[in-house]
Parts: sequence; C-alpha cells; structure tokens
Amino acid sequence: MIKIGIITILKVNNYGAELQAYATQAYLRKAGYDAEIIDYLFYKNKGHKATKGSRPIFHFPLSAKIKERLYPLIMSIKGICNKEADKARKANFAKFHEDNTAMSPTYHSVEELYAAKLPYDIYMTGSDQVWNPGIYSSIAPYFLTFAPKGKKRIAYAASFGVAKIPEYAKDYYRQRLDKYDAIGVREKNAVDIVRQLSSTRAEWVLDPTLLLGKEEWMKVAKPTNEDISGKYILIYELTPCQYIRRLADHLHQATGWQIVRICKGANREDKELKIINVTDAGPAEFLYLFANASAVVTNSFHGTAFSINFQRDFYTVTPARKQNNSRQKSILELFGLDDRLLPEDAQMPQTDKLHIDYAPVREILQRERGKSAKFLNDAINGQENTGIMQ
Repeated sequence: MIKIGIITILKVNNYGAELQAYATQAYLRKAGYDAEIIDYLFYKNKGHKATKGSRPIFHFPLSAKIKERLYPLIMSIKGICNKEADKARKANFAKFHEDNTAMSPTYHSVEELYAAKLPYDIYMTGSDQVWNPGIYSSIAPYFLTFAPKGKKRIAYAASFGVAKIPEYAKDYYRQRLDKYDAIGVREKNAVDIVRQLSSTRAEWVLDPTLLLGKEEWMKVAKPTNEDISGKYILIYELTPCQYIRRLADHLHQATGWQIVRICKGANREDKELKIINVTDAGPAEFLYLFANASAVVTNSFHGTAFSINFQRDFYTVTPARKQNNSRQKSILELFGLDDRLLPEDAQMPQTDKLHIDYAPVREILQRERGKSAKFLNDAINGQENTGIMQ
C-alpha cells in the first residue's frame, strides 16, 4: 500500500485548519492509501520551538513583528478571563484529532523534522494557506524541503493566501514550485500564479473539506453543550465586521429565528443575552452547528465551504478593509453562487431571496469531486496532469 505523508497547518485552534487537515487524510484513506498527517507544529502552536531554522524567509516590517508577539499575549489574557470555556474549547480541539486524525509523531522544530527518518513513498503539501508569504516563520517545510531526494512531491489544494506574490519573493517560489511533480491549488487565481512562476502545471481543485459529503462529516460531528432548540441563524466571523451582525439581525427580524454565534475563542462576543454565544466548540461541535443551521452569515472561506457542502442558506460577507477576498470569490464563482457574496457596505438583501436552489450546486459539486479525485489519482499513480479545472 502506498504510504503518503501530508504536511499542512493544524493544531492552531482554528476550525478550518483542523477540518481541512482531517479531510485530506480521511479522503486518501478512503481511496485506499495509507495516509497520515506529518505532525510538524505550526509556529503559532505553543509547542513549536522557534529556532534559527524557523526564522521567516522574507523581511517583515517592525509593525508586523510587534503584532506577532502581542497577539498570543492578548489571546492568553483573554483565555485567563474565561478559564473554564478556554479549557473546554482546547480539550474539544485536541479530542477531535485524537479520535479521528491519523498522525505521525510530533515534530516541535524544523530541525526535528529534518532529522526524522520518514517512511513515506509520497510527500504531499496539504491545503490551507501553507504558501502564504505573510507567514511569520519559515515556509520551507510546506514546500517539502525535508522530503528525501527522489521521492514524489505533490501539492493538493494549497493556497497562497494572497492575490499575487510580491516581487521580492518570486525567485524563492520559482525554485520551490519547480520541485513538485504535481500541483493542485485551492483558488482559481493561484493557477495563474503557478503558471507565471513554475514549469509545473497547476490544476484548480476542491478544498479537501468538499471531498467528503455531509454524511461522512456527520460521523465525526457532536452536539454542543448549549441548549439550542428550533431554527437558528449561525454567525461565524473571522474578521470583525459589524455588517455581519446587522445582517443576522435583519434575517432574525424577518424569520423570528434565534441567532447563534460560534466564537473565535473562549470569549463571548455579543453583549446581547438573546444571542447564544458558543465559546467552547471544537471542530466536531462546529460541524454540528453548521449542519443544523437554518441560515449562515459568515466571512470565512471554510464557513462558506461548509454552508455549500451542507446545503445551508447563507451569505458570505467581504470586509471592505480586507483587500484579498479571492478565496471566497473563487469558491462562490465555481458553484454559481455569486449572489451570496455581499460587500459589507451593501444594502441588506431581500429576505425572500434567502433560499438557495441547491439542485445545480449539487451537480457542480459532483463534477468537481470527480475532477479532484482524478487529479489525486493521476498525481499519486504517476499519470501526467492533463488540464486545468474550468
């Protein structure tokens, strides 16, 4: 049996990161491969050991350095203020991977990863923003620089996280991308980025969370501890955005459904007691909340992906101050759901337009799953990549 090692971002208490990591290895195992996550700790994990080898490859301004140091401190202080919820949340995140995800031994530093005698036939860069030049740590491991010479290298649904690569970084990306035998990227614009920088052809593939159907996801979903009954509007907000809150209120006024929020951390984000703030959800509880929502309001890529996968009525909001919204635009364009994208200065949508006809979406999803499965099969088994997903 072919053994595949996948490196990606996980164990960062981020729902999208944990679920895409799980989905990649779960799908490959279902397809008959011995796949597991290479458990290299991302630099934002407290167990990561910062060393000379993990220093950022590119220069960062002082403001970025200060932000990187202050953010964990602020989150730590917030966690102290909500000790019980913080403890429960972290336990739920850890339990999800303990119960469901196949992983290698843990590598706490770049040096540990490079010194390991890895047993894989194929090395894979997984999904999420693994190739983002703004990561404040070395991104070299996510280009499989630790993989032994002569071993096949594949990228599946990797994301740059930016609309274009800065000039100062292009030479580095050229060198690294050319080492791959097959490249699948998560966003449509990333196909062009790879085309401009590499001789290796890129294909536009589905985010791994979309490779698994709702039935498969519900096998690892769990109800929350909150008492939530009846229909509800779910808020999942990554970047703070007042428009999302107003839009949820707008839908509430029209439907009478209660509002439930999945909080980013263990802190209540709404002052109004009428809004149920879920502060201790792990990935399993996140899945349950999305699967049972009557409507979703989000500005998250994975919030959008799960809304589509679970066939929920939803809107995706793009914050005005955020310049790169290509991830959300790309997935909605693919599924013909452009009307679900709302800039935060847009007029409130008509509530009678909330419902989505998912019949054409299901057809697209089935087609794209087939294309993504073919990309993986061809990449793993040595057949040449033949085209770009349209």
